[in-house]
Amino acid sequence: MKTVRLTLRYDAETIHPMHRFVADSDAFDAYRMVHGNFAGGNDNAFIFHVVGDPDVYEAALEGTDRVDEYELTRTGDRTFTVYVRDVPDGVDERLLTLFTRGSLVVLPPIEYRSDWTVRFSVVGESTDLRRALEGVPDGIETAVDRVGEYDGSDDAVGALTDRQRETLRVARDLGYFEVPRSAGVEDVAAELDCAPGTAAEHLRKAEAAVMGALEL
Repeated sequence: MKTVRLTLRYDAETIHPMHRFVADSDAFDAYRMVHGNFAGGNDNAFIFHVVGDPDVYEAALEGTDRVDEYELTRTGDRTFTVYVRDVPDGVDERLLTLFTRGSLVVLPPIEYRSDWTVRFSVVGESTDLRRALEGVPDGIETAVDRVGEYDGSDDAVGALTDRQRETLRVARDLGYFEVPRSAGVEDVAAELDCAPGTAAEHLRKAEAAVMGALEL
């Protein structure tokens, strides 16, 4: 099986109103779908994890006709989960069909970003993946960020490049993440045979990729 990491960029006509609202608001830091029931029709149900202002989000939910019903649960001062029954339009329904058809399995979380993009990974046979990519509706730009063999790793690990994974493994083995730290960036760089600045960049990008893929 193949795994593909995708970024979909929506335009003003195709973006979901709640994604657009969160993206354009200063009240939110993260917006991820962590579970979903992609049954089709009017039976789609999703759970989102959101970092931001729950009152602002709930007011927006009340104002949109794209949400059939919802239940918001506060988990902290600025964190909450939302169970949503969504009313799909033509674009959303087509995307759900494309990426859940045949052998395809979407790996959560699905990350909704402030630049009107959505990032996620999908696993399946090459022919089904190719068919899904070819069928993405007009108004959505598709970027394939990474293609590889599915090895059963979770999405946090799957978000890493081979070099980033090697860097984290070396840093862990040397004690870079221990408290107190028993190795520094220079030690990681020496083991990787690269400059300290390069090692530091690999670590920063790897940490950002893992944190972005975690369900927090």
